[in-house]
Amino acid sequence: MKRQKSTLRGTCARFRLVGDNIDKNVKPRDMRINSQTSSLHYFHAYAVEDRISFKHLSADATMIFPQDIDFNVFYPSVEDNFQLVSNFETLVTRMFVQHIPGLQSLSAMANHHIEHQYSKNMALKSEVVPLGVLLKNENVLNDMVDILDELHKYVPRTTTMQTIDVCTGGGGTTAVDIHVNTFSHIPLGGDQLTVARIRGSQRVEFNAENGDERLEGFFPVIEDWHTKMCFMEVIWKRLYNSCSGMDAGTLFQLREVINRRNVISDVTKDLTAYLSSKILSKENPTAAATSLVQTLCRQMVTIEFIMDKSTCGSGDRVVEYAMETLSLGLLLLEFKDSIREGDGYRVLRCWKYFLLIFRATQHKNYCIEALNLLMQYYYILPQRYAEQMLWGRFVNSEGGPGQNISADLHMEHLNRLLKGTVTHLGANKTPQAIVRAGKALGVLKNIITVFDKLTGGWATSNHTTRSEAEDLMKVVTELSQNRVFSPQSGRKHRTFPSIECNKLIASINKKKLHLWMTKKVSQILKLCTLSR
Repeated sequence: MKRQKSTLRGTCARFRLVGDNIDKNVKPRDMRINSQTSSLHYFHAYAVEDRISFKHLSADATMIFPQDIDFNVFYPSVEDNFQLVSNFETLVTRMFVQHIPGLQSLSAMANHHIEHQYSKNMALKSEVVPLGVLLKNENVLNDMVDILDELHKYVPRTTTMQTIDVCTGGGGTTAVDIHVNTFSHIPLGGDQLTVARIRGSQRVEFNAENGDERLEGFFPVIEDWHTKMCFMEVIWKRLYNSCSGMDAGTLFQLREVINRRNVISDVTKDLTAYLSSKILSKENPTAAATSLVQTLCRQMVTIEFIMDKSTCGSGDRVVEYAMETLSLGLLLLEFKDSIREGDGYRVLRCWKYFLLIFRATQHKNYCIEALNLLMQYYYILPQRYAEQMLWGRFVNSEGGPGQNISADLHMEHLNRLLKGTVTHLGANKTPQAIVRAGKALGVLKNIITVFDKLTGGWATSNHTTRSEAEDLMKVVTELSQNRVFSPQSGRKHRTFPSIECNKLIASINKKKLHLWMTKKVSQILKLCTLSR
């Protein structure tokens, strides 16, 4: 058997596919027995070009066995803890210069962008290509296989010709030329449910005859925006209780104080107010700001990876509740800022903490996805694809530093635009019309942007917000009067009587965690067709 080179169809993928379900109810104008509301469940996808080339890195895979895995790389290290708290200081400094009148003149001195090695690349505008709508439901296994079959045509491949000897009658052989495809590997991103369904479809087709039918080339990747929503749910379940209206300093009580009936999304509102009240009373605001930032981030924020041991022990459950709010709230802000800057390493660091937090709070699916992501980066994927997975998970629609968003959030934006387009189809909401609208989405978005600019309409993606100065002052007064951050032995909230800071991570049993990870790692490696 011998080989010779043939046609090349792209050997190094430099793009990412992202997909999600799109659901819409279509109500008839005149409802009848045979004319009821239709519930449409389709699949929407787009491709985004990588802004960083990793062609110089190796794409060769090596076999990985369970005994080769070092679990310590999945845990936050001492250096991770130090770097995280250092970033907290930067984030808090930004709050100072934004909200404290005496420090607003120092805004130019604050670090508004935590730079990294690819900051210039991440400031470039992303090239996004909508791939249209597939009239398939990802909740149905056969439909999900059909979706992947359709998307598989975008996977780059190298076609080679092989000459093989085929047995003929009488014991002889004859030479036959066959074409063989070797697939490059591209990330296929989505939320947790989409990624799980992709893996399920690949398992179904695992024993197919050729690479196209086996859906070779895809490696499913969890995205960040839906993960952020899951982490916010963790914070809310731990720290928000609608019965805590009489407990000063709790999230719900502060919500009542400022009459934020829509439920606040900024979980560090009390943090900003506390810092404001302390610094405004100082004669030297700059020195006071520096001192308080260091005190807050190195003494009051506790989110270290320490198992089977609590690290606070102040004896004041009110203070510990506040410290837990600061710690989890700042980790959320760190994750959001990492995405905004397009910093893959900072995002990966946050995922190490999420692995532990999701494990402690019984968010099993996202805990498994966190382990999958860390396994992909450190062990499963070749170096080239691992870096592509890490740095291609952001989209910059407008261009400029600090303008990145998660790939799955951009998918939600496209879904919203498509739903609005479908709504304006009126009585013409046929499957064929929806497919055409999906294909025209990229051009349609550009037309809307240009039209808004020419007519003076809404042509910016930035959101304006009302001033929150009055709200902050009310919270300042509330926290100051109740001395929330002044330790008093034996004090506790009625609705959070036993809360302890850092208890989420400290409560994890390391032995049980290792047993669980050993089992899951073995399962992950069995399902992998590609390993580094």
